[in-house]
Order: sequence, then C-alpha cells, then structure tokens
Amino acid sequence: VAIWQLYVCAFLLGICETLHVNAAQAFIPAIVRQDQLLPANARFASAQIVSTQFIGPPLGVAMFNAAHALPFVADAITFAGSAGLITSIPDEHAVEKPTTKFRDDVLDGLRYLRDHKALRRLTEILAFVNFFYFAAISLLVLYNDDILGGNRLTFTALSVSAAVGTVISRFFIQRLVDSRGTTTTMVISMWLWAIATTVMALTSNSSIAIASNAVLGIGTGLWLSLNTTLRQQLTPSRMLGRMNAASRTVSWGIVPFGAAFGGISARFLGLRGPFILSAISMVGCAIIGRRLLRPVDIAVNEMQQSQSA
Repeated sequence: VAIWQLYVCAFLLGICETLHVNAAQAFIPAIVRQDQLLPANARFASAQIVSTQFIGPPLGVAMFNAAHALPFVADAITFAGSAGLITSIPDEHAVEKPTTKFRDDVLDGLRYLRDHKALRRLTEILAFVNFFYFAAISLLVLYNDDILGGNRLTFTALSVSAAVGTVISRFFIQRLVDSRGTTTTMVISMWLWAIATTVMALTSNSSIAIASNAVLGIGTGLWLSLNTTLRQQLTPSRMLGRMNAASRTVSWGIVPFGAAFGGISARFLGLRGPFILSAISMVGCAIIGRRLLRPVDIAVNEMQQSQSA
C-alpha cells in the first residue's frame, strides 16, 4: 500500500465522519421528544467519547499486535453493522430522491444561519473559542514535555482528562439547566474554560494541569450538549441538516487556522504564549458572556413562551 493511498483513505474517512456527525445531530430530534433532547445529546456525546477515547485505542493496539489487518477488518465490520442498525430505524422524513440541488442546500443553510441571530451568535462564539483553544492544544505534546517535564504517562493522562471531564458533565447537565437556566449554564461553561486555561497557562505541575484539563472538559461537555440541543430546538426540521452543516463549517473549519496561529505565536512568544493567549481570550469571553448570549437568551425565552401558550 502506497502512502498516498493511506492519505486518500484518511481524507475520505474524514468526509464520512463529518457526514455522520451532521446527519446524527439532525436525526436525533426525529426520534426523541423535545424535552428529552438535552439528555439524549449528552448521552450520545458521552458514548462517542467513551468508545473513541477509552475503548477504541487500547482495543485497536491489542488487535494490531495480534494481526496487523485485524483492527481494519473489525472497523469495516462494525461500520457495516452500524449501517444495518440505522436502516432499521423508521425515518418518517425519508424521500425517494433529493428535491433540491446540493448547491442550493448549502446556500440555504448559510443564509438561514446568517439571518438567525441566536444560531449565528452560537456559531461565532464556538468559532472564536475553537480558534484559541486549538492554538494551544495543538502544542500539547510540547507543553507536556517542555513545560510540565512529563513523560508518556502524563501525556496520556493529560490527553484523556478532557474526555473524562466531558463524560462527567453528562451526569449533572440536566439538573444544572433546570436550576440555573440554559444561558446561565453556558456562561458557567465559559468560566470553566477561563479558569482551566488560565491555570494551564501558569502552572508547571503536571497534576494541576491534568486536573485543569478535566475542568476544561466539563465546560466543553456542557457547552457542546447545549449548543447542539439549541440548534435542534431553534431550527425547523427541514432546515436542520443544512443549518448544521453551515454552522459546523464555520465553527470547526477555523480549527486548522487556530493550530497554525498557535505554532506561529509559540515561535515568537515562547511555548507558554499560545496558552496565555488562549487564557486571555477565554477570560474575556466569560466576562462578557451574558451579553454575548443575549440573542440566545431571547430566542430561548420566546421558544419557552410559545411552548407554554
């Protein structure tokens, strides 16, 4: 197998993963009641993280050691099985063939996102956060080696800690939203980001950095579950897939630019530089978080009033 063939396969898998995530987020509201969307999204995200971060890697290594082709064969079989399970779910919105052109769908999604103040603001905030978060996190290996003086074990713990935090958030997110409200919970997630990134920017202690990254993961779990749920609740079903695609293109398409910025800033400011810039951006975002989320707060209140009417 030539190296270019592996690149092509990796590229195609990336496309398929994007299609899967977008379709899954659009499909969940079709099979889950509105009042169950938040816990459903939290469970869905937790299941993904547990399988990809905790179960998949060690299982893949064990299979690879047994036979080099085994993990790839197992992957293909599980993909086929997953496709079979999905087709067994009734889809009341299925159509025999597309009724619109791909180009029109893309433009419709972008226009809807542009014109909806709350959804646009959620996308803008996530794009901003992702830019500075990945500016720092793309240097995590060097951060572990040069700043924390860590080894492979500390790097593994550092990498996994954020995933652990995200899973933990699933167990109390509904209670937090019920007691504090949606936008207040999102502001709390901003402050968790701010505290965690500030500590990571200043510390040289690996244990503190690992704990801080777990706190950051809790904030991420809260935000992403609420962000997904709000997009589902505020978007008509016929537009959900298109709007999701547009939102993800903006908020996640910026990640490579953030990583590049992190590398450049580390060269001129030192390795702590991207982490300090990330902390400053998160603190600033948290300070004006309530104001930033004002369009979201208005949209949530209007939605709740219409549901109770």
